[in-house]
Amino acid sequence: MRRLRFYIIILLSIIWFFVLLSYFVIQTSFGAKIVSQQLSKFSCYTISIGSVHHSFSNFYELVFDNVVVKNDRQEIVNVPTLVVGLDKTDLWQLTHFNYVIVINGTINHADNDGQFSHYNFSTNTLKLIDSTVNISVNNGQDQLSFTQLNGGIKPFSLSVVSLSGEDKYQFDFSSQAVLVNQVPIKSMLIQGFHLNGVTTVTNLGGNIDNGFFVSKLKIRDNNHLNIDQIQLHNINFQSTDKDFWNRYSHIVPNMAIKQLSIFESSIQLPNFLIEKGNIEATNLSYDDKWHFDQSTFVFNADHVVWHDEEFASVLAQLSSNDQEVTIKKVLAKWNKGSMNFAGKWKDSTLHLDQLTLSDINYQLPEKLEFSTLPSIFRSIKVDKLTALQSLIIRKYSDFPFTLYNFQVSGTDVVLAKDHKLGFFAGTTFFKSEKGSFNRIDASYLDLILKFDAENHASLIFSTLVSGGMIESNAHVDLSQNEPLSLQFNAYGVTSSLLENWKLVKQPPKAMNYSVNLQGKLLPFSFSGVFSSDGNNYIIKHEH
Repeated sequence: MRRLRFYIIILLSIIWFFVLLSYFVIQTSFGAKIVSQQLSKFSCYTISIGSVHHSFSNFYELVFDNVVVKNDRQEIVNVPTLVVGLDKTDLWQLTHFNYVIVINGTINHADNDGQFSHYNFSTNTLKLIDSTVNISVNNGQDQLSFTQLNGGIKPFSLSVVSLSGEDKYQFDFSSQAVLVNQVPIKSMLIQGFHLNGVTTVTNLGGNIDNGFFVSKLKIRDNNHLNIDQIQLHNINFQSTDKDFWNRYSHIVPNMAIKQLSIFESSIQLPNFLIEKGNIEATNLSYDDKWHFDQSTFVFNADHVVWHDEEFASVLAQLSSNDQEVTIKKVLAKWNKGSMNFAGKWKDSTLHLDQLTLSDINYQLPEKLEFSTLPSIFRSIKVDKLTALQSLIIRKYSDFPFTLYNFQVSGTDVVLAKDHKLGFFAGTTFFKSEKGSFNRIDASYLDLILKFDAENHASLIFSTLVSGGMIESNAHVDLSQNEPLSLQFNAYGVTSSLLENWKLVKQPPKAMNYSVNLQGKLLPFSFSGVFSSDGNNYIIKHEH
């Protein structure tokens, strides 16, 4: 018995010797290298471990230094210090741990590349300390980068389903700097939980430039976002990309926004600018295009620029129902005056109950032509059009003119047709207390513009000029610039006025006369008959 007991003691001593030898060897660089080689053999990655540490004071904890995991394309994990807490209930399995702590690590993840899909790994707690996470999505088209990331997930697992395969977990992260496609976000915070296939973000926020945003939302299992609330404060966004929306719309997920609030923010895009704008909107949704069913929208801004038009002190109140937008009120300062309108928009047609302009100081462009409107405005109809106490100026030397105290009143006026801005239907009255046409003064100007069923316009014009009076009427299709017929009667006005107004070159001298002309309005080019004192003169257009 003594000999048997001696042999058993020797055997146990040898076993403990090898256990202790293995324990100490593993904690050397040589031992770490052997562990790395064995782990690499059982995976598709190249795994490198600089060293392994263990302390009996933390018996179930291992500390790994300089852990690097690579595949044939990139470095996936680089962690200077990795702390692993073993599961006390099953020390010998290596797929589940009590906790894993990544310190100053870098993790590179490409969405949908399957780099973790075959590896089953879970932990009760995953914690990141001052780490960096880079995520590539949409086949590398879009990049997200988190630096100085702190926080964790409880519990966490890698599975074939998702990066966190647990059906129930909670998360809490903060990052000092985030890049979303090179758009910087500072001091970002995200908190929430996942339950029954739905991820609920209870707190999402961050700083962008001198502003910040906060939000609450839910992410459904189909990646559809239900945003309960999103607020943006003092956000200043700029882009010189003319195709900005089309370029980045692919990364916008399907979503529904219950409440959107934007405060004191600015947006600058090519041909569009908002300065110090505020928006309150409800019930918005997006699925490759925006929907505004049962939505409300209130907008105000100090300054808005759309193409070359500038507006100040803008206020808009809108609501929508069944793809129809009700324009409750729009107010703005424009060209040193003010404007306001109300109406409805549907199917690219804007129908205004009223449009009122007051104290406008408007300078006409060099080329008097129909402007092209965006696709959302195929036609514009105004039931009641009013312009009060305004000034109209055209300064260009080919035919300058000015209209003072200019007033307009119209009914059933069509201001746009087939995306072209102009006058196309209705009855409109124009008045001006005084003015000048090509430097010839005139006063008490009156013009009536009417349209027949075939879209032909008739104009009746009268004014006092040079001590006499002019009466005129014309017929023209303004939309096609078809030949114009013009009847011009002058009483006590020298016929040189016709040349000054570029209607007739070198007309016969007369003070009382009538002219019947045919030609085009843009540019002026006429021929016809000049009549005075019973004599008729043929007027020919010179090419």
